[in-house]
Amino acid sequence: MNSKKDKLITKTEDAIYLILSALAILFIAIEVIDLSFAFYREMQQFSFNDSKPLGLSGVPIFFNIIITLEILETFKNHHSDILGKVKLILLIAITAIVRKLITLDIKYSEYHLLFGIAGLILSLCVGYYFLAKKETSFSNKLNSQNEHTDN
Repeated sequence: MNSKKDKLITKTEDAIYLILSALAILFIAIEVIDLSFAFYREMQQFSFNDSKPLGLSGVPIFFNIIITLEILETFKNHHSDILGKVKLILLIAITAIVRKLITLDIKYSEYHLLFGIAGLILSLCVGYYFLAKKETSFSNKLNSQNEHTDN
């Protein structure tokens, strides 16, 4: 009984991941087109003689694409180990925060906010580092066990 229930839940999860993946791919396609038009508009207004720098209008769109690709990677590996999932989620969080930081006007931000963002990024990066280190040591341990059983 429990086996049928587990299979039904797994099939339902797979169907939902498939639908969400299709929507994410459609979103990425639309965002790539939007980014192309934003880049084209920026290039039309650009001049080497003008001291005005290129605008950053395409940066949020670019990071939306990167974040969605990372989410798709999470969907692709939804049956994999928990360490890999947590690493991908941390990577998505780091990317999202960096996206927000790039578009943030630092001149008008209070130092409390900047210290908070710095602490958040640092803690996420430290967590990612330790997970990657743990995953590497775990895979090295598995490889040494496999080599030992092969001999």
